[in-house]
Amino acid sequence: MKIAFFTINYLPNTGGAAISVETYRKALEELGNEVYVFAPHYPPWFPPYDDSDKRVFRYPALFIKKVNIHPIPLPFTFFIEKFFKNQSFDIIHTHHPYIIGKTALKLARKYKIPIVFTYHTLYHKYVHYIPLVPQKLKEKLAIITSINFTNKVDLVIVPSPEIKEMIKEFGTKTRVEILPTGLDLTLWKETNKEEFLLDKPWKDKKILIYTGRLAREKNIDFLLKSLAPLLKRRDDTVLLIVGDGDERKNLENLKDKLLLKDKVFFLGWFPREKLINFYSSAHIFVFPSITETQGLVTLEAMAGGCAVVAVDASGSKSLVSDGIDGFLTPLDPQIFSKKVELLLDNPELLNKMKANAKLKAQKFSVDNLARKLQDLYREIAKRREK
Repeated sequence: MKIAFFTINYLPNTGGAAISVETYRKALEELGNEVYVFAPHYPPWFPPYDDSDKRVFRYPALFIKKVNIHPIPLPFTFFIEKFFKNQSFDIIHTHHPYIIGKTALKLARKYKIPIVFTYHTLYHKYVHYIPLVPQKLKEKLAIITSINFTNKVDLVIVPSPEIKEMIKEFGTKTRVEILPTGLDLTLWKETNKEEFLLDKPWKDKKILIYTGRLAREKNIDFLLKSLAPLLKRRDDTVLLIVGDGDERKNLENLKDKLLLKDKVFFLGWFPREKLINFYSSAHIFVFPSITETQGLVTLEAMAGGCAVVAVDASGSKSLVSDGIDGFLTPLDPQIFSKKVELLLDNPELLNKMKANAKLKAQKFSVDNLARKLQDLYREIAKRREK
């Protein structure tokens, strides 16, 4: 099949949606499909990326450093359509409902092509980035507009049962299928964790790790406040925070205020192939976010052999089996901290959960999930032909 992916987030961005697009692109092409990606240009302060792939079309975008966390697309239909119209696509798959999603929908209707939409994000949980408009109004509009979009496409894909239930309650009438982002497990076959332990302050320590954007909606201040008493009490434990974002300075200030100078290390952004080594070196993945649809970093950490302690919220609850491969806790700092310490004090339990986490991750092989996605495409295309 010839497939068109439309996205606001793509490489060199390493967020969950961008990784999902790239992972499925590769897996679908391994199955013999042609996948074209319509994605934004990124500014020079991002890591350099290979722009030679003839199947990746980069459209113009605005990106104001320290103001917006994602590119603001300028996907004028005529600009994309010149490239698009000669390709004879079988399926359009948009990964966002806004701006680029509208372009994808317009092209789908014009050329009578089936269109699929993946609901990657809890859009109403991210509206604090929009200035001036009252919060409740922004949340309501985000729900209404995203759900309206779901009812204009042929198929909606969600990464977890919780998100399916949520959007159905919000008003989605279109068919919804659950398909989590898969993992390319070959990435975990060769790790070099010694590089991340040798001569480091955390060598011979029990390592707690968080990876991801340092953003308000990720709830990392809760993580620091929850773990501060434990970290100050134990000489054998450190917290590594891997990632970057607009909240980094505030979080570093909070670290200093909590007197965690030699206990918490902000390591900045690393490419995904390096993150794998961090996961393999760590003991427990600690995840406080309550705004995830899946929490891909949690799954990646599990593939690396980390037990998980996470707040019991959408995304995490679809991945973590409480008491088996980790713990799910309420949004309570004392309970969160106690679950972490329970694992630190019980090596046998910790090792059992680490092993179970690794086994769980094997079930998310992208090879199997890509075949299911391909089958869904074919089904939708045949139904449209009738």
